[in-house]
Amino acid sequence: MEVGLLIRYGKLVPGREHHAVDLFQQTLSYFSEKRTREEISFFEPFFFLTSDLDEELGFFVVKGSMLEMTAITNDEAFKVLMMKASTLASHVQMDWLTVGQGIGEQVERSLKVYAELGV
Repeated sequence: MEVGLLIRYGKLVPGREHHAVDLFQQTLSYFSEKRTREEISFFEPFFFLTSDLDEELGFFVVKGSMLEMTAITNDEAFKVLMMKASTLASHVQMDWLTVGQGIGEQVERSLKVYAELGV
């Protein structure tokens, strides 16, 4: 089953912007390599056009099998990227996502629970 990761970040730390741009390029390279090796099925960066840009400047969406995605989050190179991100940007956060087939399964599970509880 596929899962996703949502990696969000906010405003860059003043004075460290050039390091943050370098980190953005490193992150693109890291996930592009994972995509080329077919270790992930999807990767794309996004920037917000509207938002509280101090808290939400941009995010990455990454998709792949649960096994591969777990391996990535345990990869030392990924951990270093995340540590750099938390040093260079505010509000760095990583969330697991239900994607693909899992969406239908989650809806079905919810319907069963609602029926069981009578809500």
